[in-house]
Amino acid sequence: MGEFSNRRNKLFDSLPANSVSLVFSGVGKIRSEDDYYKFFANRNFFYLTGIEQENSVLMLVKCAGERKTYLFLDEYNELKERWTGRRLTFNEATQISEIQNVYSNGTFDSMLSMAVSVENNMYGKIESLLLDMSDEIKIKLNCSTQIYAKELQDKYPHLKIENIYPYIVELRLIKSDLEVRELEEAINLTSTGINDLLLNLEIGMTEHELSDRFEYYGRTHGRRELAFETIVAAGKDGTIMHHPIKQQDAIIKNGDLLLFDLGYRYNGYSADISRTYPVSGMFNDFQRKVYEAVLNCNKHIIDFAKPGLKIADLQEEALKTLKNECVRLKILKEEDDIKKYYIHNVSHFLGLDTHDVGNRERPLVPGNIITVEPGLYFVEEGVGVRIEDDVLITPNGSRCLSKCIKKEIVDIEKMMQHRK
Repeated sequence: MGEFSNRRNKLFDSLPANSVSLVFSGVGKIRSEDDYYKFFANRNFFYLTGIEQENSVLMLVKCAGERKTYLFLDEYNELKERWTGRRLTFNEATQISEIQNVYSNGTFDSMLSMAVSVENNMYGKIESLLLDMSDEIKIKLNCSTQIYAKELQDKYPHLKIENIYPYIVELRLIKSDLEVRELEEAINLTSTGINDLLLNLEIGMTEHELSDRFEYYGRTHGRRELAFETIVAAGKDGTIMHHPIKQQDAIIKNGDLLLFDLGYRYNGYSADISRTYPVSGMFNDFQRKVYEAVLNCNKHIIDFAKPGLKIADLQEEALKTLKNECVRLKILKEEDDIKKYYIHNVSHFLGLDTHDVGNRERPLVPGNIITVEPGLYFVEEGVGVRIEDDVLITPNGSRCLSKCIKKEIVDIEKMMQHRK
């Protein structure tokens, strides 16, 4: 059994009996007039099918001891392809998704009606209809799945309408071996992209030149897409949590710290890495102390993370560790409030989304992938340091998936000086 079939079978196991479930890929979103944003399929649809094509529907029927799976796609249209590019054939969709029953979208309404209506029901008595009712999933430009759910409730009042989102989240929280490997590949690609940035870094460049180079490198090495908008922040800009691309116009100066927050996507899985480097090749005394405090916290939280702890527990431990480190290194006094200098959370879930699905209030379990990203931001001194790794929760603790990306002070200074 393939990966996508296995995921759907696990979902079937958790779904209520006598139910029909619909998961939509979504439709393109207009940016202006006839210009559309680049399309990304609903991640839940992609997770269950491996298909990125818009205007597609997955239907799962669980009734009378049977499990039926159907996929609906736009029918081949030669004229439309000449305008908008290739579309999947039904055979190609089967090869990707492992779904044998692939039909034209033109048959969707009638097949849904045959599945759920009281009269002429082809499966037995269907009691529940489940849809992914996440915000912004559109099945038409002016119709979301939430609106569609109300329409279906009016049309089929005997059905209990439910949200399938929580069922899928339970599966996505625990990564399979394949998912871990794909994320590791995204991390490895990100590592080579960072190395390229450092090799081509020159004093006097602008932040956006490096940001653009990272995107270019990915596109010329396997056509890799960005996991999110690249953050390149020099000097005081490193104290801004998400330094936007439109403002990345500062000149990189000798003596600056350079903060990267970036990642590539591989087969849908997003790396999320932060590193901080001294442009001159050497940290000055204050920069070194701040970096050491963040690095020690980063390594401690990776070692600390294990099943049974919550992300809130990691955050509490990070606050305590950063405070102790800053006092030890005489960066702060005992009475200083660490929250003035550390203003974000130490962790979030990672996967098909950079900030992936998950419940921060539940204990971590083996198979979760999280980030570990402590930081310190001294605005007046113009010093911002963040070190972020991607970490797999294992049965006995955790494993850092991004250990290939150097972060020790001695390694960074050696690497930065060697490139000159």
